[in-house]
Formats: sequence, structure tokens, C-alpha cells
Amino acid sequence: MGAMSYEAELQRQHPRYRLPMRATIDGRIYQVHDWSMNGFAIEARGFTPGKKVIAHLTIPFSSYEFSLTEVPAEVLYSTDPIGRTSFIFLTLEDGQVSLLQYVTDAILSGEVVRAGDVLDVARRTDMVKSKQVPPPPRLSTRARLAQLGRRVAATTGVAAIGAALVAFLSANVYDEIYVVRPESAAISAKTVNVAAPSVGRITFINEKKQVSFGEPLITVNPAVGNPITVESPCDCVQVDQRFANGDFVKTGDPVVRLMRADAPIVISAIVADKELMSLYGVETASLVYPDGTSVGEAEILWLPGQGGTQADLPREALTVLVAPKKALSPDMIGQPVQVEFDLFPDSMIGRLIASATRNTATAGAQSTALLTGEVKP
Repeated sequence: MGAMSYEAELQRQHPRYRLPMRATIDGRIYQVHDWSMNGFAIEARGFTPGKKVIAHLTIPFSSYEFSLTEVPAEVLYSTDPIGRTSFIFLTLEDGQVSLLQYVTDAILSGEVVRAGDVLDVARRTDMVKSKQVPPPPRLSTRARLAQLGRRVAATTGVAAIGAALVAFLSANVYDEIYVVRPESAAISAKTVNVAAPSVGRITFINEKKQVSFGEPLITVNPAVGNPITVESPCDCVQVDQRFANGDFVKTGDPVVRLMRADAPIVISAIVADKELMSLYGVETASLVYPDGTSVGEAEILWLPGQGGTQADLPREALTVLVAPKKALSPDMIGQPVQVEFDLFPDSMIGRLIASATRNTATAGAQSTALLTGEVKP
């Protein structure tokens, strides 16, 4: 290590280091005789005490340099006989102080030493030899097979979980993009309500399930006047009786709900208008009945605005009518049904896949015919 001395009381007793450093003042480079945290001394004369300068200090190492630029300093004294001038630092920035402090601490700890005209980092010779890790014990064939089995089982389990997660996410994405569900759906048919003809008490109500055209349905006895009887307007099935014999009614109260005996029973689904627009290219729907029966590819019978002559269907605004694809009875009218419309077959991707499947099937059929000799090439 280079020599070290201490400054006078006036210079705050900072240790001075006679270690390599260069000072550039007014464009001229000087060799620094010694330096400290308080200032530095150069081997030069001709400076006036009290003169303020801007110095650039460089600490050379073996393959790099540390530099402190634009360091304000003031000439403390200058001795012409020995040709030495001492400078004191006026202000140092935090980064400059940290750099000088780091170098001085490294010098004191022996991590930095002098190597000729430069400094060098001392190489440590007390490195601890790393411990040798013993090789793993050799396993028997049975143990290796057991270990392999555990790895295969773990890999299979992770793969299964990953596959299930992918399937779950794919199903959710498919459901979100291609599946339309109505706001509500139920078993329905075109019906007509038979209303009370006047205010009064019901003295007769027909209890038969099926009634013929002109057959009495209800009789209402008003407070004033003769009893009034209402006859069946058709060969009908009584779907619902909302009043019983002996009940009081007002004029216009719906007493009996009738359905024509040959009227079709269908599934009526109410769909939001923004989703109804996407159903005009769809031909079928999937149904799930209350008893758990699932039906696929049930034909869509009617969509709003399609017109047609199907006047016997219960057509309403924002309502899609679907064929039940199952025998239904009038007693089931009003039961809820789960309905799903799949848009994928009508999408561009679905059409491409269907076209490719048809082409493949056609090519396979032709190849089979050629092999069996049914078609000449």
C-alpha cells in the first residue's frame, strides 16, 4: 500500500494517501502528490493562494478509471521552493463523496493496493474450496421402475388436469360465442279464453275435458235478469278453468281457457331482440323437458316476420316456435322447457367444416365404388 500521512489541524486531520491520481486544471494535467477527503496536492508552482479553480480528478486502476468531474477547489498554499501546491475542496456532490469514501475504505481494508502508477484490486487467496456433493446412491431396478412409475403418474395427472382445464375453457368460450338461450321457454298452443258474459254467480260449469261445438260451457246468474249460458265455440279441449261452480265473476273475467282439439302443441321461446337477429339462419334447436328428456335438432317452425300460413300456431312478437319432437298433451301446456340455439353450424367456420366433411365423404364413396368395380374410372 502507498504511504499515508495526516494533515494539520487546519485541514481537519483527514488521512492523506500517496496513491495514483491525476488532476486536470485549466486544461493542464498534473500528477497528484497526495490526496484526502478534504483536498489534494499537486507537484506544481505558480498558483496564488485563495485562487478558485475547477478540477477534474482521475483515479487510475489497472484497466479502468474513476473520475470526479467539475470539482470546485481553492488554492490553500503554494510553495515555490519545493514546487508543490495544495488545494482544498469547496463543495463535493454526494456521488463524488461516495466515490472517494469507497476508495479510501477499500485502501484501509486492503482490497485496493498500489501497482506502480495505477491501483489494483487485491486478489483473495483464502477462497474456501467448495464442498463436493456426493453422487446420488444407485437404485435397484425395482426402485428405478417405481420412481419411473411415480413420474409417469404425476405427468399423467398434470396432463389430465391441463386437458380438463382446456376443455372447460373451450366449452365456456364456445358457449359464449355460439350458444343463444331464450329469456324463457314453455310448452304452448294457440288457445282462446271464454269470458263471463255479465256480473253474477256461476251456477254451471262444464267439467268435461273435451267439449263439442255448441255444447254449454258456463252459466252465469246475474243479479237482475235471466241466467246466461255460454256455449263452446269449437270442438275443443279445456286447458284451464280459472273459476269454480258457485264463484262470483265480473263481466269479461276469463273463466275457461280452450284449445282447439287439433291445434299443434309446440315450444314457445321468448328471445331478446339483439339475439333474435342471429337466429334467422338457424334451423334447429336443442330441448330439455322437465322430466329430463333431451331432444336434439328440433325444427324451428316459425320466427317473427317470416309470415306463412301457420295460423294455428301461437305466434307472438320476439317469440320463436320450435317443434317439440315429442308427444305432448294439453295438460303439459305452460311447463317450462330449456332451449338452446347453436349458431356454429351457420357460422363461417361451421360451413367450412361441413363442406370439407361432405367433400371427404364424397371422395371416400367414390374410392369405395372404384375398388368394388361399381363405377368405371
